[in-house]
Amino acid sequence: MNQKEYLKDVKDFFLPGNKLDLFFEKYEYRPEQQKMAEKVSEVFSKHRHLLVEAGTGTGKSLAYLVPSILLALKNEEKIIISTNTINLQEQLIKKDIPLLKEIFDLDFKAVLVKGKKNYICLRRLIQFGKIADLDITGYNTLSQINNWVLETQTGCRSDLNFRVDYKLWDQISCESDLCLRGNCPYYDQCHVMFAREEAQEADILIVNHHILFADLALRKARDLEDESAVLPPYKKVVFDEAHNIEEVATSYLGFRVSRKAIIKLLESLYNPDQGTGLLLRTRLEVSNLETKVKKKFQQKIDNDLISLVRKINDLGQSLFNNLISFIDKKSGNREKKLRLIKETRKDKFWEEVLLVEFENLLINLNKLGKMLSDLLNDLINYDEEIEEIDVLTVELKANIDSILEIGENIAEIANYPEEDYVYWLENQGERCSLHSAPLNIGQELHDNLLSKMDSVILTSATLTVNNSFDFVKESLGLIEHDVETLEVGSPFNYRKQLKIGIAKDLPQPNQSDFINGVIASSKEIVRSTKGRTLFLFTSYGMLNKVYHSLNDELEKLEVDNIYCQGLKSRRYLVEEFKKSEKAVLLGTSSFWEGVDIPGEKLSCVVIVKLPFVVPSEPVVAAKVEQLKAEGENSFYKYMLPKAVIKFKQGFGRLIRTKEDKGWIVMLDNRVISKSYGNIFLRSLPSDCQILIDSLGDLTNKIEKSI
Repeated sequence: MNQKEYLKDVKDFFLPGNKLDLFFEKYEYRPEQQKMAEKVSEVFSKHRHLLVEAGTGTGKSLAYLVPSILLALKNEEKIIISTNTINLQEQLIKKDIPLLKEIFDLDFKAVLVKGKKNYICLRRLIQFGKIADLDITGYNTLSQINNWVLETQTGCRSDLNFRVDYKLWDQISCESDLCLRGNCPYYDQCHVMFAREEAQEADILIVNHHILFADLALRKARDLEDESAVLPPYKKVVFDEAHNIEEVATSYLGFRVSRKAIIKLLESLYNPDQGTGLLLRTRLEVSNLETKVKKKFQQKIDNDLISLVRKINDLGQSLFNNLISFIDKKSGNREKKLRLIKETRKDKFWEEVLLVEFENLLINLNKLGKMLSDLLNDLINYDEEIEEIDVLTVELKANIDSILEIGENIAEIANYPEEDYVYWLENQGERCSLHSAPLNIGQELHDNLLSKMDSVILTSATLTVNNSFDFVKESLGLIEHDVETLEVGSPFNYRKQLKIGIAKDLPQPNQSDFINGVIASSKEIVRSTKGRTLFLFTSYGMLNKVYHSLNDELEKLEVDNIYCQGLKSRRYLVEEFKKSEKAVLLGTSSFWEGVDIPGEKLSCVVIVKLPFVVPSEPVVAAKVEQLKAEGENSFYKYMLPKAVIKFKQGFGRLIRTKEDKGWIVMLDNRVISKSYGNIFLRSLPSDCQILIDSLGDLTNKIEKSI
């Protein structure tokens, strides 16, 4: 197939009378879908990059899958499809790709790539079974896992039909740093290796953004160009849900050191409560050596290493307890996060207490790393006499690397902060942690992704702000690059399917009685819709107040259930909502996107407050400062565009098919009272009906229309 044939095949696929039309009895031609597919194939052919916003209902997954599959077969190369959510991955692998296989009648292979942590490690399972000190429930679960291992085809946690505690799974799952690879006695039965072989043979790899950026990070660290890292080599990437890329990339380019991570590392070496750990296993493994040598090893472990592990644990606990006190002191218990700026670092407690504790911890971590390296070198001298030498070697190296990495990160936060990074402390009780993140990811994305790929396609239903791609271009560092853009609208008839109601008589969000207005309005809306409503909040505090108020009047409101984020998993809440005839769903953060509830079960989406990012968030505050220093208006340049993209995501929860109808109700009337409000409304489809009225009149209209 030459290039002209390729472009023609993509174009013809969607046209009436062609493959897609012939396959479906009631095929609805979508010109937006065809336009996108043709642009993707053109950009692939020219080895360029593309930003494409495709409105809800476009069918964008087929619009990039068809050109991707045909090109992968034409050039015998792999194409990566990266998503942000499990829901979309499942749609691609279980619905869209099987459909295209049937339509095309072509022999292509697509696989879903998961991180190693998702797979059982047979060696670790057997090793854990020998030393496990569990309660009855734990032993029963371990027995179930052993039976499951005999039957499973994938070895993947998602295939378990019973619950396994995360801490238990952590002991028996695959870990990259602990993998013996070809030296493992269970190599021929390894599910990770089977999955890796499948990925090597596949034409299309479905991954999530986290795996892709982990792969890019490993390639950068080890200078891997055309070799396998987390993924096999590739030159073309399609990012769906691309509005999440900045956040994911930022997390991978920064670091996090938590109390929990340090405890986990130390317990992997020595856990006194369970009588387990690498040091005790090493002690056991050297017991067959001649007496003098054995005694030397065991004394080193007992007198030096175990006592040092205990000391580091005490130092770490003291440091994190003092960090919690410091956060509370500086924020007055109001905030869970404390940004480390120059003024913070001049605090007397920081200088006289925390820096001393940081230094003591670093000195002893370095000492532990050195002593483990010495132990490793000594053990290698007896490699033929120690049965489990391969396991000990790999695990000691992994622990040494972890110690060095944690030490480097702590040193950077305490003593050597990078100029273009933001640092902060986070207090979640026992989950107290230290954080770092880059302020700008553009150069990193260019160096490690755009400059190394033939083509990168970035698509989402929400990439533009006020009909412009400038914000996403700037945030991803694409302004200076040759990136093409395409904006295709939705095939939905929003004028007929949807009404936007803006409550003009509610208090402003910065007024003290706003929350009371929200609670009263929520009850009126629920009565008028008879449930069937999704409320989108920007904070857990307001969400919980509304939940308790609604739940107290469940019978009076004549609804079956109030499903509230935080009570169960998001998936569970959404599925239960779908089953109910008259239910209300309350969510924040993640509920603004990825929630798909077609049909009458969802007839109203309430946007309680415009989703501006929290100004005190460390990364947000640092970006705002940077923009101000550059003479830019940080509100219009950063805060507002981010809020508009989130707002568009929330708007997209309501109309999912051509049959859906309903209302978007906005309780935050800044969209009509503030000069910037029009930017939110202009970023929505142009044919939406907007009604500005009192809440009472709006709920009357809602009740009559649905």
